[in-house]
Amino acid sequence: VFSDSTPCKMDSRQKVIVSILEYLQSVKGDAADASNVENALAILEEEFGLVDQAESFKEHSYYPTSLSEIFEAGTTSLNAQTYADANAEAKSNPKFESFVEVVNSKGYFDGAEEGSVEYLKRYAKLIKKFKEKAAKVAGPSSEELQTQADELKFKGNAAINAKNYEEAIQCYSEALALVSDGPESHVYHSNRAAAYCYLKKYQEAVDDCEACISLAPDYIKAHSRLGLANFFLERYDDAVAAYERALEIEPDNKATQDSLKQARNKLRKVATTSSTGSKNTTTPSGGMDSLPAGIPPSMLKNPAVKQAMDQMGGPAGLASLMKDPQMMAMAQQMMKDPAMMQQAMSMLGGGGGGGGMPDMSALAGLMGGMGGAGGDVPSSSSSAGGKKPFRGFED
Repeated sequence: VFSDSTPCKMDSRQKVIVSILEYLQSVKGDAADASNVENALAILEEEFGLVDQAESFKEHSYYPTSLSEIFEAGTTSLNAQTYADANAEAKSNPKFESFVEVVNSKGYFDGAEEGSVEYLKRYAKLIKKFKEKAAKVAGPSSEELQTQADELKFKGNAAINAKNYEEAIQCYSEALALVSDGPESHVYHSNRAAAYCYLKKYQEAVDDCEACISLAPDYIKAHSRLGLANFFLERYDDAVAAYERALEIEPDNKATQDSLKQARNKLRKVATTSSTGSKNTTTPSGGMDSLPAGIPPSMLKNPAVKQAMDQMGGPAGLASLMKDPQMMAMAQQMMKDPAMMQQAMSMLGGGGGGGGMPDMSALAGLMGGMGGAGGDVPSSSSSAGGKKPFRGFED
């Protein structure tokens, strides 16, 4: 039977015949007379040299893949259509009728009776030719564009794995240029957002995540990457919102739970810092930025010291007092002497802020007794050199 065929063609045909035999065996029970199918099987096996069923199975069978599955995959891959479907599609194109007339005028159907199988076969070939010509004019089909875009996506994924982030971005961008709103376009946006994050281009990542979500609102990776990009942009409220949405979609995602916790912590810290900063700017007398140079802010932690400063008019009052070089020198000398500092703290209420009113006159006397180039510091009840008495320590 295969005397005029090459070994490769013989082998291919035998594979087809074995698949047909297996198919007939599987549908034998549906036949009106199963014995007719049995006879057909025996004839085919003998005619094509497949009598040794075990050997034929080992050499040529695709089992357990059935002939129906092979057929379905083949027609899909080839974009094959039945005559009726192909004819209906061709006739929907207004140019098809004139194309048939031109071909017919050249004798294409000569010798074939209209309506015969031969005529229909020629007509089917004509339809195929017309579709090929129309495709060249129209450009790639949507299916072809989608295939090209998916190939670019795979290249982009490989580039990310190789840490070639710029190349990955280029691949995803080309995929989106081919198919901007296809079934996989949201993935291209999300993957490009990931590449942008690696490059620390967080605003571009935000834009891509939002584009992805507009196409696929429940795509969790887009919400997670939106949270990440906003986090690094220090938009912690937006980051929290994105992570919360991601958890609505996938509540048990541990990574998203951890990310949400971090974003909330940052948001709380920012809120606390803003609140503290606002309080300090509205109450300048209670802040530490206006303390005179040389006076450590830690002194304000002692309630008695703070009370004494408040009586002087806050840091501004103390700063005014310390404009006197003699007072500044004595204060700095006192802070260098632990014993004298302890004595001063005792005068300010027992060194620990026990609650009594500070003895300001005694403190002034102590500072005056330290000596210095400029003489004594006047007490609250005396004056020196005709100057008005210092009244900063009065109750």
